[in-house]
Amino acid sequence: MVTIDISIEDFSRLLGLDKPLTPEELDKWVSFAKAEVDSEPEGPDENGHTKISIDIKTASRPDLWSAEGLAREVRGLIDMQGLPNIKFPASGYEITVNPELKEIRPYIAAVVARNLKLNNFLIKQLIQVQDKVDFSFGRKRKRTSIGIYNLHMIQSPIKYDLVPRSFKFVPLGFEEEMPISEIMKVHPKGQEYGHILASFEKVPILLDANGKVLSMPPIINSNDVGRVTEETTDVLIEVTGTNKEAVDVVISLLAQNMQDRGATVETVLVHYPNAYGLGDVIYPPQEPHSLEVPVKEVNKYLGTKFTEKRMMSLLRKRRHDVLPGKQKGIMMVQYGPWRQDIMHWVDLSEEIAIAADYNKIGPSTANLFTVGGLDISTQKENMIREILVGCGLQEVINYNLTDSKTISNNVLRDSKFLEEHAIHLINPVTSTYEYLRPDLLPGLIRFVGRNSEVQFPHHIFETGEVAVREGTDVITLTKAAVVLAGSDETFETSHRILDALFRLTGIDYSLNETENNYFIDGRSAEIIVEGKQVGHIGEIKVEILENHDIKVPISAFEIDLTKIKKYGIPEYRANAY
Repeated sequence: MVTIDISIEDFSRLLGLDKPLTPEELDKWVSFAKAEVDSEPEGPDENGHTKISIDIKTASRPDLWSAEGLAREVRGLIDMQGLPNIKFPASGYEITVNPELKEIRPYIAAVVARNLKLNNFLIKQLIQVQDKVDFSFGRKRKRTSIGIYNLHMIQSPIKYDLVPRSFKFVPLGFEEEMPISEIMKVHPKGQEYGHILASFEKVPILLDANGKVLSMPPIINSNDVGRVTEETTDVLIEVTGTNKEAVDVVISLLAQNMQDRGATVETVLVHYPNAYGLGDVIYPPQEPHSLEVPVKEVNKYLGTKFTEKRMMSLLRKRRHDVLPGKQKGIMMVQYGPWRQDIMHWVDLSEEIAIAADYNKIGPSTANLFTVGGLDISTQKENMIREILVGCGLQEVINYNLTDSKTISNNVLRDSKFLEEHAIHLINPVTSTYEYLRPDLLPGLIRFVGRNSEVQFPHHIFETGEVAVREGTDVITLTKAAVVLAGSDETFETSHRILDALFRLTGIDYSLNETENNYFIDGRSAEIIVEGKQVGHIGEIKVEILENHDIKVPISAFEIDLTKIKKYGIPEYRANAY
């Protein structure tokens, strides 16, 4: 969720209303944009602005994180239906991109806004949307960041380039030129965001045709071109980032905001290197996205009986254009390039329901009556938990996402395991959560290492899902693992727990001596049930203990519960499961 501050008077003007809304009326209208009033109004101040906070209830709609975006959404219900204008004339400004930026911060988009009538209030509103989008959608400027500049001081073509850290310019808020290496250390923004570029010898820079510095994305603007004041009428707004789709979304919503403020919006041409495979790109995007929507399926999904004509009208109220589809009963919906949250016709059915007002859609009775209950696999997993707790162990719940070091180097696996069997996220939030865990023992061993200051012994266990890759297939498994850490722990102590677990679940098993990356040779075995290997047991290797700075022995086992098909549950427990 994102909270923004707006002026009731300003918001009412953006809606085209003659008089300001009351707080109650405001709350009613913004509810159609997944928002609500979050504070009592303050003011009006000396400039006639009554400040009020709005809580946006969705994290997937950065276009709503401003007064302009909220008003654009709501105005469709009042007097301005259909897709806003997204086709703009060319500004004549161009940007060329250095090929070396591909591995650092590859993408840039820009738009020109002329004839702005800025004042202190509007500048604060502009800074607010910049901060909110940079922080949340832009992931603290790592994925996207916004820069705003005085257009009159910029000569085209602009270069998106790389410079060494010895390069000097005057950062925003300072008066003297200083090298980038020093800006990173002494400037507040350098201290806050310098880590984004910490691993690169050269850093991104924006220069105009005369070599004048616009900014060092995503850290700080220059003190002249990057300073916007009440006298500024024409601006260049750019967005740099590591994800092209995200950059497209942000520049599109900013262009709409400028248009809603009465500015003349113009496009900027970006020349990408051949290595990108993108060619020349005009920003902001000039074409809407489109999606086919089946009328019958929407009615079935919502429990409504809307006609196709009625659905078309409701979608236009949500600021979409609607055309007849290629087939009868199919609508072709066109939506703005800032709406990255729309991925399926179900998303557009929600738009229909919002425009129709959820409160006016009557309830329907379910045709099928069922009684809920736990799946048998969950019941068996709960039984395993109960037995292990009864053996005196404490349950640990780790995240399903982990990092490469935890599941490879720290437990004596090489990179080949990661490449062939581990599942890597394409766009992880951080390197700490970039892989799905393939087993449970690495997380439990790490847990012991991070809690070494707690008195030993540590007797812990975990049950849960893991995921591995076999060729092109992704396989989800349910596993249970036990770790016994303490000066007296041996193969025999973990074997006693394993024996108790299988005895109380009526499972016949055997052990075969084997070698394993986790366990000491001669003190490890594979666990066999019905002729199949279902897990391993043993004493953890000294190298693994040293990797986690653990000073005591560890005895452990891990079993794959999905491989055990039959649980011979003793009679006195059968009624519980």
